[in-house]
Amino acid sequence: MNAKPPVEIAGPSRSHLPALDGVRGLAILLVLIAHLMLFNNHTGSRFGDSLSALRGLGWVGVDLFFVLSGFLITGILYDTLHDPHYFRSFYMRRFLRIFPLYYGFLFFLLVLGHGLHFAWGGRQYVLLAYMQNTSLWFPVTDFHPGAWADLDHFWSLAVEEQFYLFWPLLVFLVRGRRRLIALALTLSAVALLLRIALYLHGTSPLLIFMLTPCRMDTLLLGGCVALLIRGNSGWLPRRGMVPLALACAAIIAAYTLWHLAGDMRDFFFGATFGYTVIALGCIGVLVAALEPATVANRIFRWPFLRSLGKYSYGIYVLHIFVARLIATLTSRMLGASLRIFLTPYLHSRPLAVLLEFCVNAAAVYLVAYLSYNLYEVHFLRLKRYFGYRGTSTQTLAAKQVAAE
Repeated sequence: MNAKPPVEIAGPSRSHLPALDGVRGLAILLVLIAHLMLFNNHTGSRFGDSLSALRGLGWVGVDLFFVLSGFLITGILYDTLHDPHYFRSFYMRRFLRIFPLYYGFLFFLLVLGHGLHFAWGGRQYVLLAYMQNTSLWFPVTDFHPGAWADLDHFWSLAVEEQFYLFWPLLVFLVRGRRRLIALALTLSAVALLLRIALYLHGTSPLLIFMLTPCRMDTLLLGGCVALLIRGNSGWLPRRGMVPLALACAAIIAAYTLWHLAGDMRDFFFGATFGYTVIALGCIGVLVAALEPATVANRIFRWPFLRSLGKYSYGIYVLHIFVARLIATLTSRMLGASLRIFLTPYLHSRPLAVLLEFCVNAAAVYLVAYLSYNLYEVHFLRLKRYFGYRGTSTQTLAAKQVAAE
């Protein structure tokens, strides 16, 4: 009789949830730590190797992006089912948010590579079609045509774009909230079974990691959260979300340390059930952030995390290029990487690594900030021509929450 009300998405006077920007900020921070905090993977000591392995777990930030994306996109799709321009509005708004930077950056690299003799070998056509995660034409780790152009991390962008091709149609056809939850859970189970079957069949664990049918459960489970909170959210034990996130993090960290000599994704549990555990942990983070007046909500409202989240897309697309460019310039000016140059002055290799990371991260943030405010924002303003009509306050709120 006194059931707790559903998690509040937004109200008439509040159309944006700052904590979700903070969740994005955490996700991109994890990715930056994994990609830009550079030190030897095998230090010769158990402690050093353990730190390196845990640092490498920053790739779970991509899974956090997936869960958040599934949550926001599913909420928008469900709330706008009765909009007369359901498909047009959704796809045009996604187009204006994603394509200008993605294709603009690819065009920039093609022009740059013409003078630097990048070896594209047809990879540009695969990237243009968002098929770089399929291994149909090139290995999934072979998208680095030049010294500064390492685009292997674009696999996750392909997963999201491929997800956008079928999920809006399924939501439109199924429509019912409970039926959609059942469908999402069924497809999530299919993804897990597919991972198990492919692993036992000898498929590359890296390909399992990047294929959309194998990873769609992370997006779909985020979508389940969006559908649950639009009905009876009693199915979400919100007080248990932080313990859930911590327990999942502990499981993955322990499994990683257990397989210290390799990558946890190369072993059976890591390549199959491990992604489910990570998705559940990300759901714990997401729901904890949504709960008002909690410690988690306050943390994710920190301006630092929210600012990272606002520019997270640009940071993700550009971070490796910017870091490689800085590394090249530093090596030419100093004769070594920044961390090696600073080590004798700081008398601490870890401190030098941390300082180099801060320099790289700050430079990436600045470039993403400029990209957003000087380039991307002009396309984002066009979204006003593709608004949702005849929808509720909740729909408009969900739409604005998804604005990046």
